Amino acid sequence: MDLEYDVIVVGAGPAGSSASYFLGNEGINTLLLDKEQFPRQKLCSGGISPRGLKTLIEYLAFLD
Repeated sequence: MDLEYDVIVVGAGPAGSSASYFLGNEGINTLLLDKEQFPRQKLCSGGISPRGLKTLIEYLAFLD
């Protein structure tokens, strides 16, 4: 197991998860840490902001 990372992201919320995902896709060795265990129940877990939805749609279109 490799214990050296280029980037450590603290917080696995929407921003931290997105940052980790995109860094990993670029080949950057990334560790994502959060104080909680997943999956977990959160009030906002089913919501997505209009800006986030736009970014997701643009990314999915990029994959095609």
